[in-house]
Amino acid sequence: MENIKDLHHSIESFGILKVTMSGIRVEKIPVRIIPAVPFPHKHDFFQIMLVTKGSGKHQIDFKKYSIKENQIFIMKPGQVHSWNLNKSIDGYIIEFNRESLQVENFGETDLLNRIQFLPDVLNFKRSNIHKSIIKIAEVMYEEFQEKAELHDICLRNYLSGLMVQLIREGQIFEVEQKKTFTNPELFRMLVEKHFRTEHRVEFYANKLKMSPKALTMQVSRAFGKSPRFLIQERFIMEAKRYLAFSGLSIAQIGHELGFQDANYFSRFFKNHKKITPGDFRKKLKTKEVTA
Repeated sequence: MENIKDLHHSIESFGILKVTMSGIRVEKIPVRIIPAVPFPHKHDFFQIMLVTKGSGKHQIDFKKYSIKENQIFIMKPGQVHSWNLNKSIDGYIIEFNRESLQVENFGETDLLNRIQFLPDVLNFKRSNIHKSIIKIAEVMYEEFQEKAELHDICLRNYLSGLMVQLIREGQIFEVEQKKTFTNPELFRMLVEKHFRTEHRVEFYANKLKMSPKALTMQVSRAFGKSPRFLIQERFIMEAKRYLAFSGLSIAQIGHELGFQDANYFSRFFKNHKKITPGDFRKKLKTKEVTA
């Protein structure tokens, strides 16, 4: 089995058409029916899949989805995924990373942080909203194909507009653009950055210059889950990815996730999943495992 680090594909080395590290790639879904990487893998970039027709199967981390019309998948950096697409499928795939946008611009940094927490799939009940997003993708595809003068600026502007539409549909965008993030939002961003090494609520509370009790109240009210639960949930998801898709030993996985003692890592994992890391890995091997 390959090391999970070897399954982490960068934007400049992925896809049918190559782009630079700071580029934005727009392709038609049919060119990806035969996957560029034919096994479960991770990206270090965002991948948006806009389906206009057709069907198939898509698995992101450990959740399976049936692909259908008027559906958009949003894969974030670090997620493990794979798909099996029907030949009749059509739509667009848009790929980009943080370097693709002007992250020094507050508005675009805001969009990147918000899209990180969108659901993996959006099902559009209002077809007119889906159509408006597809129209943006169509124009982006034409710009990407023609590569006329200043096309990179056009692509970046269209991408920002598309992200706003996705965030609105995901019901986490306010009409008046926020000038600051709430503490619960900042907490989620900090967890994404530090979950491998920092498992204590106190660490995040100190970063946000507030008491652990106040952070717990605000996060629980915002997300319906305690800070401690969210930290552990993120940690366990990464542990499951390593166990399913890497050849690392249990001790090595624990070390990658900040545990010097393999036994403590095993106890921590069993505490939350009611199964040891070794048994979890064996169970996955007894059935088809895709991501």
